[in-house]
Amino acid sequence: MNEEIGFQCDNNQGECRAKFSCHLDCFAWVKRDSYLPQGSQGLKAVTKAKLRYDPLEVNPEDMVRFAMEQPQTMASYSVSDDVATYYLYMTYVHPFIFSLATIIPMLPDEVLWKGSGTLCEILLMVQVCLVNIFCHVSITYAS
Repeated sequence: MNEEIGFQCDNNQGECRAKFSCHLDCFAWVKRDSYLPQGSQGLKAVTKAKLRYDPLEVNPEDMVRFAMEQPQTMASYSVSDDVATYYLYMTYVHPFIFSLATIIPMLPDEVLWKGSGTLCEILLMVQVCLVNIFCHVSITYAS
């Protein structure tokens, strides 16, 4: 994909990125910015906590049987996940990340994937530059 259209795939992370396209993953926002506990970061739990509605749930053990016997139920389940992801993105991820990207000189997907500490450092560096202060950063690691 890199040679043909410019997407670089990282097999370690399991994602593909390109400079000309944003890849804003709702789960990355949930992990860093939702303030939900570790066990409550799945789509169903986030939908209940952040969007305040109960999405359609199907027991994993019933999925194959429902796919054969009740395909409409499985279709509704699939659409329920899509709707939840869409509203989570439009309600939280999109406004938050693009707001940050207006004050931090980074692409929106980079803002999403960086840690909070890195974003704070970059924002401080921007503010330092705005008031014409030269700042030299030297990082040393003790071994």
